[in-house]
Order: sequence, then structure tokens, then C-alpha cells
Amino acid sequence: MKQKFDKANRERGYIMKITLITDSTCDIAPEVLKEKGILFAPLKVLFKDQEFIDKIDLTNEAFYKMMKEAKELPTTSQVNPGEFYELFSTELAKGNDVIGVFLSSELSGTYNSAVVAKEMLGSERIHLIDSRTVSFALGLIVIQLQEAIASGADVAQVLEIANQLTKRSQLYGMLDTLENLKKGGRLSSGTAMIGKMLNLKPIIEVKEGIVNMAEKARGSRKGLSWMLEQVRGQYPEGKISEIAIAHANNLEKLQDIKQLILENFEVNKIYEFEIGTVVGTHAGEGAIGITYFKQN
Repeated sequence: MKQKFDKANRERGYIMKITLITDSTCDIAPEVLKEKGILFAPLKVLFKDQEFIDKIDLTNEAFYKMMKEAKELPTTSQVNPGEFYELFSTELAKGNDVIGVFLSSELSGTYNSAVVAKEMLGSERIHLIDSRTVSFALGLIVIQLQEAIASGADVAQVLEIANQLTKRSQLYGMLDTLENLKKGGRLSSGTAMIGKMLNLKPIIEVKEGIVNMAEKARGSRKGLSWMLEQVRGQYPEGKISEIAIAHANNLEKLQDIKQLILENFEVNKIYEFEIGTVVGTHAGEGAIGITYFKQN
């Protein structure tokens, strides 16, 4: 891929400098983002009267501990236009083009804040992408785009890749507890109690930018099997280029799904993520998930 991009750009007579920017919901560890040269705008997390900056002064470990002890669920607030204005203007001053890819505009106003900042700057060198997804699915898209940039892709090529990936992105997450849905008012106490008695494990998906219920499994093992059946439906030949798995403070379950994937598929690369504050608030501790790019 690198040789193809480099050749195309040499023929145009330039190699473009591109800065990739995302937000903290991508759930890529800050140190990894720094290593790859990816900038991120953090959302904020509020526990009653305590406000934290996601991924900066609130780690995932601390978040899950605080959430477990809290009677009420935390809330999150979007990145504001002023923060994006500073990020964008700094990169433009360096002579860089900016590509920003953010969580679904259906789930947060963060993408719209980026749009406002672009309009304030009036620059055509800022290119914004609504990923129509969140968390580790967004993270997998970000990784793919950064690899394309590192391989020499120009802005138009990266945007085309992003367009294809956002259309093909598929995320499933299996909840381990119904407690957060109950705390958040999305489930009554009675329904939550019945669900616990029946060992129901709801499986959610992100579809057209919105979180929906995809399945209700009786137990984790059946839930894992169901998610793998969905993968098999897209990859009947059993060969997958890249796939990502994630956990909400549940490494043991993460290893379970990783082992099942390796037993059932030939995978070139498996990325591992920890689900952070935004999805973790609603999914709850113990959730696990899988994301991949659909073939059709």
C-alpha cells in the first residue's frame, strides 16, 4: 500500500502532512495515540459535583471503581467548539491538513462542535468525519486511517477509506449486568430482577449511528456464540484481516472471546481495547464486545 500511495503522490509533486484527530471515546490508550501521532479531544465525565477530563485525569480503572460505588450513574459532556478551534488552528499553523473522525453525531454533540470550529476557522483544510459509531469500533477505524496516512495516502484517499469503513463498521457488545440500565432509568427494577434470575445477557449493536438491542442471550456462553455467528455470516470462509475485541474491566471474558475467535477464524490481526467512560456508563462493568468490518 505504501509504495502505491507514495508513487501517486510523487507524481503530483508533493507529500502531504496530515494530522489525524479523534476524541477520547475511541478507547485507544492515550500513550498509544501519542506514539502513533494521533491527537484526541477529551470529553468530560461528571460524578455528582466532581468533573473529570476523560483519559487525562480519569483512568478507566478509576472510572469503574467510582461507578461501582456511586448510587447514580455519571454523566458525560461533549467536547466544546473552543477546544476544537485550538486543536485545529494549531495544526493549520504548522501547515498540516486536518482529518477529524469522531463518535456518532446521534450519540453526542462532539462532531457538531467540530463542525462549528471548522466554520469559525473557515478552512478547507479541515475534513470532518461522523464515524456513526463509538468506542472501540471508532478506535478500529482510527487505526486503519492512521495506517493509511503512514503509508503515504493523501487527504482524498484517506477520506475515501473512511467513507468505506464507516459504512462497513459493525459493533456488538454483550452486557454482563443490568444494573446500569436500571440506574439509568432504561429498565425497571422488576424487569432487571427477572433478567438477573434468567441470566439474560443483552447484546447491543450500533446501527446507523444509534445503539439498539440486537439479541437477548441466556448466559455468556450463548451470547458469545451468537456474536461469533454474526462474524461467520460476514466471513464464511473464516479468514479475517482485522478484528477488535473489548472489555469493560473484564480481562477474563476478553480472553474467552479471543480464544473462541482464534479457534474459529484465521485472523491476521486482533486489536484489544478497554471500553471507556461513555459506553461503560451505559453498558456497565463486565461488558465485552467485538467489532469488525462487514464484507457486504
